[in-house]
Amino acid sequence: MTNQAMLHFKSQVLLILSEVPFGQYIAYGELAKQAGFPGYARHVGTLLKTLPKDTKLPWHRVVNAQKRISFTENSDAYVRQRERLEQEGWVIVGTKLVLNEKSQAK
Repeated sequence: MTNQAMLHFKSQVLLILSEVPFGQYIAYGELAKQAGFPGYARHVGTLLKTLPKDTKLPWHRVVNAQKRISFTENSDAYVRQRERLEQEGWVIVGTKLVLNEKSQAK
């Protein structure tokens, strides 16, 4: 990917990510597809790993296609993502998002 294409990819992914609503999630592949780069799910993951820890972007709402947190269970990154998802109402069993209690209550 050229530098210009990489900048376009990055800006599109971050734009789509910024619009993922509270209490919702998006898969890496779907995020890549919506950004105009189908098949670039791994690139999305790589990009998200480079975000600063204090970013305001909702990186925690990105999970894999099986609705699972991709970090190793009980790693620092896993714990941070799980805590943020639970704050948004998600019930997580192991690494899998199974239910959003807040969206069910609406």
